[in-house]
Amino acid sequence: MKKIFLLLFLLSLFFTSSSVAQSSEETAELFKLKCGICHTIGGGRLVGPDLVNIQDKREEGWLVDFIRSSQTMVKNEDPDAVAIYEEYNKVLMPDPMISDTEIKALLGYIAEESGGGTEGGEAKTDAAPEQVSAIEDATPDNLENGKNLFEGRVRFANGGPSCISCHNDLSSTFFAENSYSTKDISMSFANLGEKGTKAILENPPFPVMAKAFEGRELEEGEVRDLLVFLKNSGANDAKMTSGYMLYGLLGAFALIVLFGGFWYNRKNRSVNHSIYQRQIKSTN
Repeated sequence: MKKIFLLLFLLSLFFTSSSVAQSSEETAELFKLKCGICHTIGGGRLVGPDLVNIQDKREEGWLVDFIRSSQTMVKNEDPDAVAIYEEYNKVLMPDPMISDTEIKALLGYIAEESGGGTEGGEAKTDAAPEQVSAIEDATPDNLENGKNLFEGRVRFANGGPSCISCHNDLSSTFFAENSYSTKDISMSFANLGEKGTKAILENPPFPVMAKAFEGRELEEGEVRDLLVFLKNSGANDAKMTSGYMLYGLLGAFALIVLFGGFWYNRKNRSVNHSIYQRQIKSTN
């Protein structure tokens, strides 16, 4: 009987430790899915701030509220939330759509991973070295292909929608109030840097963009060429337009002139004009 109890006790310890390990792995995967796209833990600034030792900077309740919906806190004019929003180029953090329990698990994971961080939230001393730029050796062909991919002249290999379909000259108007216009998107590289822009292209954190590219992810070469295009467009303050609207206006103008020429005589000379002329002659 004692052996049976001992065996049951050992089994319970085994399953408990397995459950804890699995929970830790799930939290790490959750961080990668919900946070790792825009944040690092000790790796420096990305799209958003480095989260190393974040638990020492804010109270847990504030962090839970902010992670649950930073957009709500910004709209409610929470001073700290607004300050972060302003500091990070007014890029809204998408609501992760997870429970408070999961948020607290993430905070615990961040605290655990921040073990090598220094006081004040600086990056870990053993952080990975800065990666070599993916666009350092870019060629004019990369720039041209990036422009064509953005404008939809060249299709993405996996069938994703062209960038111009959302980021066009009608964005930020009553047509698409919450979209970034071409002017805004041209500055994304300057505001977020290569790492931040690359992270968004590879793992879109925004719900609409994520849904549009679900199962149709960009390939490495496409990401590189888009980065080259965005960098040059932002640096030159270029206005990125597909030309479709201009071509459409020119085509419409040409058709108006063409049809106007066809119908000019008809407009001035009705079908009864010849009969009218004969009547005038017979009267005279």
